[in-house]
Amino acid sequence: MKERCLAALLIVLLLSGCGGSAEETVSSAGFEQAETVEEGGAMTAEQTEKEARSLTAEEVLSAYDQAVEAYSWFDLTPLPAAGAAVELDGGSYLPVDRQGMSTMLEMRTYLRSLFSEEVTDQLLKTGGSRPLYREVDGTLYVRANSGREKDPYKGGVNAQVKQENETSYAVNVTVDLLDGDRREVTGVECYAFPYQWVEDRWVFTQFQLVY
Repeated sequence: MKERCLAALLIVLLLSGCGGSAEETVSSAGFEQAETVEEGGAMTAEQTEKEARSLTAEEVLSAYDQAVEAYSWFDLTPLPAAGAAVELDGGSYLPVDRQGMSTMLEMRTYLRSLFSEEVTDQLLKTGGSRPLYREVDGTLYVRANSGREKDPYKGGVNAQVKQENETSYAVNVTVDLLDGDRREVTGVECYAFPYQWVEDRWVFTQFQLVY
């Protein structure tokens, strides 16, 4: 899913559309994969699409932006937390403080609106025997003092959409690689994330953060 490109190939990649130094595209189209409704106090997903249709690049990029945010909760910046901590399995956990994310069901439902079941399961297993998120007495908790910094040697990010067929798109992302002083671009790193129609919904079937 990732291909490291040498500095010598930078010009070729830029000419071919693989490279780019612009900041990552943030779409304002407002595309939503699913809508949530209250049902017995729990959030559930109600698909807005019943069959695959052609998507615009703006819709796919908007879904990508949402996926980046959600994936970062597990690999970069966990959901905010507030309240009294509890000690579990040698770790300290705090109640998640974000509207619509008060239970594990709500979190899973939201993730399934963006990712395949396999990617969702993988995310929820983050931390293994000391999971990053866990439910305690019906409330979602997050492990304290978790998260990481962005890679300081990665710079501008560019995302472009390519339609593969009627039920599959690819979000092709390139990231500038910086030198030791973080001033000069020495090459680019390329990723391709499949966005596919699976089980009556558009989801990313492979994903990771690029920084």
